[in-house]
Amino acid sequence: MVVFLIVIIALVFMYIRNVYLKEFIEVTVIYKSLCKLLNSRDLLLLKILPDIKNKKQTEKILTLIDERNKKSKISYDDAILADVELHNELKSLYSVIEKMKKNELQTEIFKKIISFENQIKNVRKKYSFAVEKYNMSLTIHPKFCIKFMHMKPLEIYGNATKK
Repeated sequence: MVVFLIVIIALVFMYIRNVYLKEFIEVTVIYKSLCKLLNSRDLLLLKILPDIKNKKQTEKILTLIDERNKKSKISYDDAILADVELHNELKSLYSVIEKMKKNELQTEIFKKIISFENQIKNVRKKYSFAVEKYNMSLTIHPKFCIKFMHMKPLEIYGNATKK
């Protein structure tokens, strides 16, 4: 009888892991790789920002980077919302950088930044796909996920808007 209960508990645990935790772990792994790329890109930005003439824009970007880093310690959703805001601000910065006269070092840094942006774009897509799978898995047993496991749906990059 005890062996039977242990087998049942093990099967339930394996089911929970396969249905819920597997998806969340995938989201976590992708999120961490995204954070590494974002941090690497930000380090390059810090090298080129002093050369930008519009100090107001530079300060705003530095503030947004700092906010995203702080929010990434709170939750994935908060970090994504902050990253979307930063990403939108960076679009205008990149057009400024493209137009400015750059020396060889600045040109090389900008090329690396653009390369990181392309990688980040691809990882954001992977993240959104993994989040969709995770969110879908929560719909199988929503009461169990929310009440027992304290899981909640996550924000997808394409849907990220200020709350």
